Amino acid sequence: METPGLWLLKPEVVTKPWGLVHRQALDITGIRVGLGEFWLASAQSGPGNYSNAIVEPALRLTLAEALARTAARGDAALEAVLGRPALRHLRENPHRGKTEAWCVRLARGRTGVAAGPATQEDADELQRIIRQDGLAPDVGSWSPEVRRLFGLIEPLSGGEVFLAPAGALHTMFAVGPDSALIIDELQQGYGESLLPTLSKILLVQDDLLSVQVHPDDATVAAAATGSLRIDQDLQANPTVRVYDFGRRPGEYPELGFKLTNPASGLRLVEPVTVQAAQGHAVDTVVADRHFVKGRVALEPGRDYPLHPQYGSYHVLHLLAGRAELCAGNRAMHASRGQTVFVPARLEEELRIDTPEGCTFYDDTFPVLPSLTRFLASHGAGTDDIEALLSPPRAVPAGE
Repeated sequence: METPGLWLLKPEVVTKPWGLVHRQALDITGIRVGLGEFWLASAQSGPGNYSNAIVEPALRLTLAEALARTAARGDAALEAVLGRPALRHLRENPHRGKTEAWCVRLARGRTGVAAGPATQEDADELQRIIRQDGLAPDVGSWSPEVRRLFGLIEPLSGGEVFLAPAGALHTMFAVGPDSALIIDELQQGYGESLLPTLSKILLVQDDLLSVQVHPDDATVAAAATGSLRIDQDLQANPTVRVYDFGRRPGEYPELGFKLTNPASGLRLVEPVTVQAAQGHAVDTVVADRHFVKGRVALEPGRDYPLHPQYGSYHVLHLLAGRAELCAGNRAMHASRGQTVFVPARLEEELRIDTPEGCTFYDDTFPVLPSLTRFLASHGAGTDDIEALLSPPRAVPAGE
């Protein structure tokens, strides 16, 4: 396979017991289908995982298969797709855990997230309650003490951003039949994925996610090499479910609390907005050593390059409008809801033309010094940049 041009990816729809109800299916069949996740750009493989099909050009390959074929041609070929920083990260971290970022797109009704126990004593007490008494599936019936131990944060608002580091015990919920919580999520490409990031949309209605925790890179590496014995394949599934409210088998409370790090905890992120040289707004929504998520709003009628640039691939997901993406003699049209993978070799020459204006997310593997220089040179303050890169712990109102 030749070094690729632009790839249009097909979203993968994943049903979940807590997912947003598909109203048309319910009305026609009477069967409740919960749309839990849309995987937008993933190269995960193995049971329970999904890799997005490349639908344009019609390669008849998934993203994981395309990257594997590219890797078989050697590191130079893979570097042309992923970029040097991302490839170096893969080689230095062959087994990876999961840090996540959540960007609230919509919060309707009673919604919230758990920041996780703040101390080891709180974690021990929460473990005792979960293992001895269990938890009611109705968040509204949780006692004030359980709510405090979880560090529940509610209500949520559209536009809020959270970073969930590995080791943060968490859940999220939307309570009531007319409730909805829709999250744009960016996370590590875990295990041995050849894509360092995974872009998805998460949807919740009238339910709550399992209480869960994710391992860090070192833990996954120790389990993969046999120096740590764990009764779960963390390569294929790094989500350790502590409590699932009786919905499915596969709860591991003892393992989950071993992986819980009270010092991690959920982080509240303040995005940083600057004006690029071309005059359009660039929001750095969240930035971590594992990933960066930008949000760009373009006015109609001009060609725009990507900013900032990292020597990396980009995953562009259109939130509104239409755009034509051009790189050399390669062009691709995209509209709201579509996701385009841009290989690293096309990063510098890519131009985005939008006849009516458009807004898109830009997910990529970062070079944080480059991001810092870009933000500072476009007017962002030092304190704002530092808070973006080291966000404070999210705490319930009144604490």
